[in-house]
Amino acid sequence: MSRLLIVPVVGLLIAALTPLGAQAQDVTMPEPIPLGTTLGQRSNRLLIRNATIVSGRGSPRSNRAMPPEGPIDILIENGRIIDMVLRDPVNMAGGQAEIDDMGADLVIDATGKYVMPGLVDMHVHLRPDDGDLGARALDYQYRLWMGHGVTTLRDAGTGAGLAAMTRQRALSDAQEIVAPRLVLCQRWPLPLRQWDVGNTPESARQMVRDFKDMGADCIKISKSPGHYPDVLEAAVDEGKKLGMFTMVDLKVSETDAVTASEAGVASIEHWYGVPDAALTGSQDFPTDYNYWTELDRFRWAGDLWRQADPEKLSEVMDILIANGTNWDPTMVVYEDNRDLSRVLTLPWVRTLYHPSVIQGMWPDDGTHGAFKSEWKTSDEVMWKNNYRIWMDWVKEFHARGGLLTVGTDTSPWGGMALIREMELMQEAGIHPIDVIRVATTNAYQALGMDEHCGVRVGCVADLAVVNGNPIDNLKVMYGLGYGFYGIAPADEQWQWGGVTWTIKEGVVYDAQALLREALWYVQQEKAR
Repeated sequence: MSRLLIVPVVGLLIAALTPLGAQAQDVTMPEPIPLGTTLGQRSNRLLIRNATIVSGRGSPRSNRAMPPEGPIDILIENGRIIDMVLRDPVNMAGGQAEIDDMGADLVIDATGKYVMPGLVDMHVHLRPDDGDLGARALDYQYRLWMGHGVTTLRDAGTGAGLAAMTRQRALSDAQEIVAPRLVLCQRWPLPLRQWDVGNTPESARQMVRDFKDMGADCIKISKSPGHYPDVLEAAVDEGKKLGMFTMVDLKVSETDAVTASEAGVASIEHWYGVPDAALTGSQDFPTDYNYWTELDRFRWAGDLWRQADPEKLSEVMDILIANGTNWDPTMVVYEDNRDLSRVLTLPWVRTLYHPSVIQGMWPDDGTHGAFKSEWKTSDEVMWKNNYRIWMDWVKEFHARGGLLTVGTDTSPWGGMALIREMELMQEAGIHPIDVIRVATTNAYQALGMDEHCGVRVGCVADLAVVNGNPIDNLKVMYGLGYGFYGIAPADEQWQWGGVTWTIKEGVVYDAQALLREALWYVQQEKAR
């Protein structure tokens, strides 16, 4: 029997890379390797030996998750888990003492590591090749996610264009490119005016049929005529007839979360519409407020949770849960509103962020989200209070059994942002073991991916092998040791923690090598 023992790629070291900010700690990074170097390792039979598993599974009647189990050997064949063998002392004493490779030709030693289902980012916007992220933008973005154990992305309206992304989806499904699985929602409107035409229910139905013909898996409704309640209801209904679900970014619009949920939308993104549904009257904005002035829009959105009536909010939660509506809060994308300097000085900004992303973090009237031409202590305090109330209701939604997921609303932040979103879920009061379920099997459920059912015999083998205990410390999941920045010795940080292997349908990827490719690409793009 031929057999290959997998070990992580280490490589040489390069000079210190200093994160943004004066007097930041210099840290040594591993040697970058060219984009495209790391390929998935295939096998007839893959054995993950001696793992501690976090199954991502739990009670079907509540959001209670299962605790860790181990050590366990996990046997994978044809992209599925076909056997799980207990290796704890009690079971080994009961007749399982003999350890063999079970016919595997590829073996991972997971001693001291935790195995969980592959993560799902439920809200991304992939940027195209040959745009602001350079000629190989998609390959670069995919590696930022795969390097953090993310095996599925739901694109909420790609900037890369649906025609290009349907080809990427097929290549990913066939494992012909290094990329997460892609679920593609056509955004309405995208671009502005081209799809800004569905002002009536009938024209909205035709638009949805057009989306289906274009190859979309789902519908993303943003600020558009789709926010008219009758138009939204028609679009959702037509989508269901065609096997397409609808996700909504409600903004400040005629449709609130209750109206959208009753119309049958599958998921509500961010938090727009939730406090709006619990106001006792109109939102209390300044008299010179203008929605299309982004500074106004984002500044004063930070006061809506305070204005909502708690009793009405409780009723809103019950309605969303009764209708099975998924809530995908994407807290991470608004975090700079409560602490701008923190986001600007994150330790991975200089190493893993494309230079155009750093530039895009500064004020620009023509760039969506780059609205901070001024940002005051009062704004950050208002947003900190906003987060406190928002997080309380995220926790309450989860505690009552609501279908909660994690998403980032980003592309060039990749998996770093998703791990941070998981940390914010823990800050909201959700136990880390529940956060893992939220980030994995909850998302599979929301997407209708029934065969992705966690770490269990018969389930698709989408897995992340983590170098450390994420239940004790979610920071172990940050790549290149960034979860230990300022704690680990500067010349050793990159070896601490991280996802060691990302496994997509049984194909094994060296996750940290993928991040070294991202390092290389950023260096090339800086030079360009």
